[in-house]
Amino acid sequence: MKLDEYIAQSQAVRQQHLNLEEPCIERGGNSTQHRGVLVGFLNTLFYTRPVDLCHACHNEKCSNPRHLYWGTRKENIQDAKDNETFKTAWEYSVAKYGYDEAARRNAKGNKSAGGKGNKGKPKSAEHRRKISESLRARGENGDTRGS
Repeated sequence: MKLDEYIAQSQAVRQQHLNLEEPCIERGGNSTQHRGVLVGFLNTLFYTRPVDLCHACHNEKCSNPRHLYWGTRKENIQDAKDNETFKTAWEYSVAKYGYDEAARRNAKGNKSAGGKGNKGKPKSAEHRRKISESLRARGENGDTRGS
């Protein structure tokens, strides 16, 4: 079955194969390899439009096909928010590299015209808190537009 056809089904139908009574299987690897596991298990073709690999067990390292399902980006983000595991790209970067390195990497890719501006420059703790609150409030209201 083509994944476009599969994802058009309701979320409940797409989750019928789930069995969270089974333990997580952490074989290593990444989401690309986990996608292959689910493609084989559900006999779906790789996607032709953006579709997320979702973990019903909320363990991103799990590759048990009975814990994985195809979902929309909106479903995946809402699930992460509901389970308090949602992280912005900035939060992932800080978790992976630490604040200073994340700020340095961010500054490299976000130079404004002429190299001026404050993008990528370290922010005060108060400024970071206000940004986080603003992003959370915008996400809770369903507003996903950029500023």
